[in-house]
Amino acid sequence: MRILVVSDIHANIDAFEAVLSDSRQDRDAIYCLGDLVGYGPDPDACVSLAAEVCDATLAGNHDLAACRRMDMSSFSTHARQAMEWTRSNLSSETIAFLETLPVSAEKNGILLSHGSPADPVWGYILSCEDAAEAFAALKCSICLFGHTHVPSAFVSISDDPSKIKIEYGEPGHILKTGTGSLLLNPGSVGFPRDAADAHASDSERRAAARYAVFDDKAETWEFKRVEYDLRSTVKRMRKAGLW
Repeated sequence: MRILVVSDIHANIDAFEAVLSDSRQDRDAIYCLGDLVGYGPDPDACVSLAAEVCDATLAGNHDLAACRRMDMSSFSTHARQAMEWTRSNLSSETIAFLETLPVSAEKNGILLSHGSPADPVWGYILSCEDAAEAFAALKCSICLFGHTHVPSAFVSISDDPSKIKIEYGEPGHILKTGTGSLLLNPGSVGFPRDAADAHASDSERRAAARYAVFDDKAETWEFKRVEYDLRSTVKRMRKAGLW
């Protein structure tokens, strides 16, 4: 089965639709690793589409805050301001859906987690030290996670943290998943943070969305990237005071 893996959509419907269109001939299922809302201008549209097409959906910290399952005390100023707008612009259907979502789940022997297995809500995995803590908490051999907005893979073939290998998600790079333990991050659909694809005012016409495809039969993970026009999203963000 080929699984489209998306994360950190952050209320960017144009990016989400671009990923679904780009992957439509290359998937049998869709897993979403959380943060459907926050930052972007289209929370209801993104949640509605995810509810329609995703076979598994997690809640991220922004989703939990949006439906008031957590407060915003740990949010940055920018994230808190965006969340205040988001909370004021959610339909009752969106809130009800977000209230049902778990922060982690197991699917076919694979752990899905918004953040690190050691802390599914807030845990970042950005370094070998972060990965070692995550591997210690991992009960499966593979964890698919998000939260960092950075497409990346952490590979462990022993219990020695110094031997953890980090690979960053160059588009088209295929990683074999049949050996060792792995922590795999598809990157962010809505607002990538890797240097090559982070959104900027001079790249609105050709913005990028990041995702991945996991093939459990072939035992491969492929980093993917699709370009789309961000200008209409930016226009809506500016109108809402989010940009």
